[in-house]
Amino acid sequence: MDEKLKAEFENIVNDLGLNMTTAITAFVKAVVREEGIPFSLSRKKDSFYSPANMAALRESIEQHKRGEVITFNSVEELEAAALKAIEERKKGKENHAR
Repeated sequence: MDEKLKAEFENIVNDLGLNMTTAITAFVKAVVREEGIPFSLSRKKDSFYSPANMAALRESIEQHKRGEVITFNSVEELEAAALKAIEERKKGKENHAR
């Protein structure tokens, strides 16, 4: 394995909270369990890992670290907050139109 590939792999597994040995062991166990490679080997790129999506995920993580993320304890809380936000937007548009 060339040094650049190794460094990229190490950075990724470290971001996932793993070290290289643990990641490789997990891969080997998955191969044994599945009796084959546990993922598709394809030239098609997974859009989840696109640069734009990865940048958005990193920004979300930074927002969370800064305490800028709103969390909900249930779907009902989320729905109530969404409805409230919709109503506030409607009121804002009505006030702006006057």
